[in-house]
Amino acid sequence: MSTLDVRDLFVRYGKSIVAVQGASIEVREGEIVSLLGQNGAGKSTILKTIAGIVAPLSGSIAYGDVDLTAKGASRISAGIAYVPEDRGVFASLSVGENLRLGAVSRRDRQEIDADVEAQLERFPILRKYWSRGASLLSGGEQQQLAIARALMIRPRLLLLDEPTLGLAPIIVDLIFDVVQQLNAEGVTVLLVEQNAVRSIAISDRSYVIQAPGRVLGSGDARQLAANDEVVEYLGFSPLGDATERGQ
Repeated sequence: MSTLDVRDLFVRYGKSIVAVQGASIEVREGEIVSLLGQNGAGKSTILKTIAGIVAPLSGSIAYGDVDLTAKGASRISAGIAYVPEDRGVFASLSVGENLRLGAVSRRDRQEIDADVEAQLERFPILRKYWSRGASLLSGGEQQQLAIARALMIRPRLLLLDEPTLGLAPIIVDLIFDVVQQLNAEGVTVLLVEQNAVRSIAISDRSYVIQAPGRVLGSGDARQLAANDEVVEYLGFSPLGDATERGQ
């Protein structure tokens, strides 16, 4: 059973800007866990450090028996996929080319084709625009492409950074539905999201992050609601506003 275990993480930009100060989080296999907090709290930096985009100053990051802070540690080999906040699609390539890039490290051609078809079933808009340049897609369409591409590596752990930011309500609903569907299929999810109410509602547990990258509190809706500092920081009671998971 693979657990993501982040302990005493410190991250610094340049010589003086501390972005994350001693954060510790745990994501157990089969969970949806969300990181919540205000802009600039350090949520995305934590995710980027787990993804290997940013190097930690100190602390440990392990996924199962894989030390992700070790030199040359491969997230893809470990079964970790990352969808960045800016979606990271290649504007000069078509939708189909972008999607197939997600499987560039794989050699199982027939299974790749099957996985492409599975993603087109999951996101029908990508089939419709298969040959269209990715730069011509709307923000919501690009987000669907970014998630589909990440799923092409067949991840066990999916890292999502602000997947609904700036999207229309109908696409926000779609993205949250997809996250729950993927989790039901066995994918573990670590989610950074501004929509705290919706995130708490679908998550097994949430971590509330306060600048600079400190964990203010964690737990399910009931546990968060019992933490006065968390309620004051979020500006609402998670127990009062969050719905039961899956409803």
